[in-house]
Amino acid sequence: MKVQSEIKKNNQFESIFSNLLFHKKESLVKRISNLDEGLLEIYSSGESLAFLTSLISRARDESVILIVDTPELSRSLYEDCAEFLQNYIDVIHVPEIDTHPMSGLEFDSFSNIERNGAISKMLDLRNKNFLAITSGLSLSQKTPNLEFLSNEGTFDSYIGQKIKISEIVNKLSFLGYERTHVVEQSGEFSVRGNLIDVFPVGNKNPLRIDFIGDEIESIRNFDQESQKTIKQVKKASIRVSSQLSLSEKESKKMGEGGCLLDIFNQNSIVVINEPQLIEISIKKYEERFSLNKKDRFTYKQKDIAERLLKFNKMINIKNLMISNKVGKNFIEVEKIDLKGSNLSSLDPIGKAVDQIIQYSKDSIVMVASNNIVRIKEKINEYSTSNKDLEKKIFFAKKSINNSFGIKIDNGTGIIFLGDHELFGIKNKIRNFDKSLSKSRKSKLFEKGALVVHEDHGISRFIGVTKLEGHGDREYLELHFAEDDKLFVPADQISRIELYRGGQDNAPNLHRLHGKEWERQKDRVKKSTEILASELLYIHSSRKKVKGFSFNKNDDWMLALESSFPFALTEDQQRSINEIYKDMESIIPMDRLLCGDVGFGKTELAVRASFKAVQSGKQVAILVPTTVLADQHYDTFKSRLNQFPVNIQCLSRLKTIKESNEIKKQLRAGQVDICIGTHKLLQDTIDFKDLGLFIVDEEHKFGVRQKEFLKSMRLNLDILSLSATPIPRTMNLALSGVRDLSMIETAPLDRRSVRTYVVEENDELLREIILREKDRNGQMFIVYNRVNKIEKIAEKIKEVVPEVKVDYAHGRMDPRKLSEVMNSFADKNIDVLVCTTIIESGLDLPDSNTIVIINPHQLGLAQLYQLRGRVGRSSHQAYAYFVVPRKAKLNSETEKRLEAMTRFQYLGAGKEIALRDMEIRGVGNVLGKEQSGNINAIGLGLFLKFLESAVSRKQNNINYNDLKFKYSLINLDLLEDIGIPFEYIPDIESRLEIYDRLSSIFNLKELSVYKDELIDRFGLLPESLINLINYQKIKIYCSKLEINFISIKQDQSIIRFKYSIIGMENFIEEIFKNKFYISDKQIRINHKVDMTELIQALSDFERFKSKFSEQFSSIK
Repeated sequence: MKVQSEIKKNNQFESIFSNLLFHKKESLVKRISNLDEGLLEIYSSGESLAFLTSLISRARDESVILIVDTPELSRSLYEDCAEFLQNYIDVIHVPEIDTHPMSGLEFDSFSNIERNGAISKMLDLRNKNFLAITSGLSLSQKTPNLEFLSNEGTFDSYIGQKIKISEIVNKLSFLGYERTHVVEQSGEFSVRGNLIDVFPVGNKNPLRIDFIGDEIESIRNFDQESQKTIKQVKKASIRVSSQLSLSEKESKKMGEGGCLLDIFNQNSIVVINEPQLIEISIKKYEERFSLNKKDRFTYKQKDIAERLLKFNKMINIKNLMISNKVGKNFIEVEKIDLKGSNLSSLDPIGKAVDQIIQYSKDSIVMVASNNIVRIKEKINEYSTSNKDLEKKIFFAKKSINNSFGIKIDNGTGIIFLGDHELFGIKNKIRNFDKSLSKSRKSKLFEKGALVVHEDHGISRFIGVTKLEGHGDREYLELHFAEDDKLFVPADQISRIELYRGGQDNAPNLHRLHGKEWERQKDRVKKSTEILASELLYIHSSRKKVKGFSFNKNDDWMLALESSFPFALTEDQQRSINEIYKDMESIIPMDRLLCGDVGFGKTELAVRASFKAVQSGKQVAILVPTTVLADQHYDTFKSRLNQFPVNIQCLSRLKTIKESNEIKKQLRAGQVDICIGTHKLLQDTIDFKDLGLFIVDEEHKFGVRQKEFLKSMRLNLDILSLSATPIPRTMNLALSGVRDLSMIETAPLDRRSVRTYVVEENDELLREIILREKDRNGQMFIVYNRVNKIEKIAEKIKEVVPEVKVDYAHGRMDPRKLSEVMNSFADKNIDVLVCTTIIESGLDLPDSNTIVIINPHQLGLAQLYQLRGRVGRSSHQAYAYFVVPRKAKLNSETEKRLEAMTRFQYLGAGKEIALRDMEIRGVGNVLGKEQSGNINAIGLGLFLKFLESAVSRKQNNINYNDLKFKYSLINLDLLEDIGIPFEYIPDIESRLEIYDRLSSIFNLKELSVYKDELIDRFGLLPESLINLINYQKIKIYCSKLEINFISIKQDQSIIRFKYSIIGMENFIEEIFKNKFYISDKQIRINHKVDMTELIQALSDFERFKSKFSEQFSSIK
């Protein structure tokens, strides 16, 4: 008999709870079930808190609120309780609003939207039972009061409702919703014609409200990423998103007396974990914000205590039982000690299964592991002889944050085992709320930006305009040299792209009809032809060499993958699959892995290295700096410490004696993985059996080192890592000649960095530092002057004596620098004062605040990179740009700082700040000599030419050549085409549609996109229908090889690329009216409208397919 693995709704926890509640003989369950009023004290280990809270929710028919001492613990418990109660009741996490030292509660932050969303969910569930989890800090923050939330603070919408769009807009603005062009995250709304898109706080998906006149015709949920409809709904409640928009009077009215506890009735159960710790945290929070004593946005401890008196049932859960302080009604829950395990066993899965079966003799065991499939298979082998196992062992789909073991009574135990207990590895959970993510697409063109027109050269984009007598048709206005102007139809936007070249040498504008542009294009085209040949030659040479085929993944590999604390992003998963495939192939791997710091490249390098070691090969990892070598060494040791893998590090920090010993072990094959700086490339280094060479930031090494690496490339597996971004189009351009893997997606729980520009202020700096320390976090203070950095560190110590401060810069003794950086990584330092040495290479997830002193001395790309050092965890991160008092900043500096504060969402500013870095990235891959070509015609066009050259040499159809072919089709039609402003007011959305339409080359895709536009924007206006038909005509023209169509009031002309003499019979079938044929042209003596033309071209295409042989002979 198979072990039970699926029950009703796939919730194994439900089976355990039902079992416990059905019998009710266990003292703990009985006492919880029978609590009518008063206080019950439970003494149990902290690890079991989520299970006990879930048990209370299951045993009682009331709503429950759990209060704990820290925000971090509340989030962790929410994740676990949501897993325990997944199909029984709703579990809601109520976070605190981020608090800023200067302004108090940050009402414009994600945290406020998230909190108001949680409050909205609780109000929706007031007639049902639910579990809410919050911290003392969150509980102490005032909320909108219930009267306001039930009346002015809510807008109810339903199908058939009579209401003007303007009324809804005013109401949404009043409720704090931000008006945007495209709705992507909670708390936003947009208006387009007869449609309102709004993302109500607390909802998983946004709503699209469709009007006919002043009546709501439909309401539907849609996906914020694709913007497509998910399902229809009949009604929706939209509640307050942010308090920012309210007047002082309204804000005061809303905030008076509001508290989270008000949402619960007196029969609800309040569960408090460690009451004393909660009291301490609230008092600490009260004292912290000394700059905001006038505006009290929190309740004091005594106010909360008074509000708790209304509840007639309370449960206190404590860890430590102090005998002389125990109340009358208490219960002590005995803890079952769980033994840790490790992976050093030759059969880790077998050992884990033995452990599970041993525990199941006296307890019910729940197992959650990333190796669940292998564990189930193994246990099923035992279950044939021991049928009781199916009643004692259950499997969870996901792990929880804390494993535990407790005895419900003297006879029954409940044990939850995770990978930590089974394999000695700790898993963390990453929950991702799409409604709070914000990753906007960068603008196609900024006003005043340099752009490249493929036919005419480099110009400046002025804006989008309409020309008199051209209806709704829009034109992109471009200014060239000598005041030349060009108006490009927006439907031909594919011919134009943003100029990306070296920022230091801005190019000259071209003359509109000059010959210089054609000369530059021809020169670059020839260069890309040569480059394509070189790349293809290297690629084909490598394919002829026989390499080593590494073993397939085994149980140990699965165990290592499972031990990674986070779920891989799609990009990471795709990249590691590509690496595995390359390694298992007989052809030597030569792959470049690109991704920003913190995007998970190192984890993939760990897995590739372990795969090589599993096949009996050695691994060399080359890094450019000692600091990075140290960090990689620590990471690899930490990830592989459960396995019998010998890892060593060769750098300047090693003595001669230590280095010689490592070299000796390498020759003997005793070192499996060796991490090092350029020392790894010395002639004295000799590996016994090197199988994989990993190079981190190869472009940072000198010519000699690169030549050495080139010599190894043909017969050794090489994986290169780069934190310098490269354009996505480059991956396409080098398809089939260079193996590239790109990690563009940030880990799922990242939040954007809140950014402020502030004036020097010691009191403010103290508040910023202490707030980060309160969160158990660390921070950087960047001061890019080595000679004064020690004085700055001393000053910080004086201003904030409570914290540990140290400094670091690149000119320090390498041993001292390594010592400081390791100490910071080990959390022995709270504040690190440093130069821009931290700009790249380091990944320190506990660092969530960065202060940059004198930011006006740094470039935009540098500021963007520095800000990227924080915000690498689920905590809200902060960046402060500190300018000197009364500083007079020039306009360029102000623009830079304004850009940094404006672009705060994830991925924002990348186009601006990382443009230079992308070009550097291309140079690193293709060689620095290509930078001149890139500067001459722009990065986009350069890659387009390269892609076309590679495709031609591989005899492939090229997307860019197809685009070019379409752009040569000349259509002169009478119908008005374009996207009216009234239909889509946002210029970016209009340009995006023009660009998308010009990139569609088949009729099916065009039809799908038309439906998508109707779904997103409502019924299409006539001019947009004409624009879609215009592209449809181009598709037919391409198939039929027509290069010109002109429609006038009295005649219509269709011109082919080939002679149509002899095709009269075909044409007569199509055009019933009088027509004339001359060599390559059909002339019809009347106006052919667009619908008639499409039908004629469709018939012509059908005839062509049917009689393809005759067509070929005529042509």
